[in-house]
Amino acid sequence: MPRPRRTPEPDEPPAVPSPRYARRSYPAHSFLGLLDIAHREALLRRASVSRVNKSGARNLYYEKSVFVVLSGILREIPYSGDSTNTRLRMTGDIVESSTVFDPLGGNAMVHGVQSTAVIAIPRPVFTTFLATRPAAMTALAKSMAQREKLDLYLDVHVRHGTTPVRIARYLCFLADFLGEETGTAVHPGIRISGFSQSDIAEGIGASRASVENFFREQRTAGRVTTAYRVIDIVDPASLRAGVGNMPPWQP
Repeated sequence: MPRPRRTPEPDEPPAVPSPRYARRSYPAHSFLGLLDIAHREALLRRASVSRVNKSGARNLYYEKSVFVVLSGILREIPYSGDSTNTRLRMTGDIVESSTVFDPLGGNAMVHGVQSTAVIAIPRPVFTTFLATRPAAMTALAKSMAQREKLDLYLDVHVRHGTTPVRIARYLCFLADFLGEETGTAVHPGIRISGFSQSDIAEGIGASRASVENFFREQRTAGRVTTAYRVIDIVDPASLRAGVGNMPPWQP
């Protein structure tokens, strides 16, 4: 079955990335986080930058450039995959590995969980960059191993069980992965920003109605509060107690 025709329209036209991105702090296990400043500067000189708006989408089928997230969060859905194949790509991550290794180009659609800045480097330019800089090749290998670990964790520990259990497990994962502590030592709380209930439903293959019912029950029980793309877990221990022996996410 052929891939759909690519009709890419970036939410903003490409521009030259600012050199300040080279000096930003990136997650330690991401591709950009594993590069030193000199390598980031060299990469940015070869790139263009654009933005995927929150709730926007970009079709990467047959895309011949390599995309890297500068800031924000994307959901990546491979061609022929359903919602349970959704992968999160965070700041510093290479978006879709097919653009690096497959001469035919990309094989995924991406959606903006947050307003997300991405850089694009033409595939031949990127592969030459790797070939002439062994440290960059090492960074790529390590970052790919980390994303495989993340994807495997979601498949093994999150995306199974009843719908309420899957939702609770996904919230626990998001709390570990990108949650911000908001409570005190006596009353700990965790905030998850950028995710809507629809994002959570698609991330675990559940219906929007099931997710809404789950949050209604959790709000009534006083375990969570919600606002626009903000989830505050008021009682993390109680939420985690309902997910069985799921281990916490650790990079």
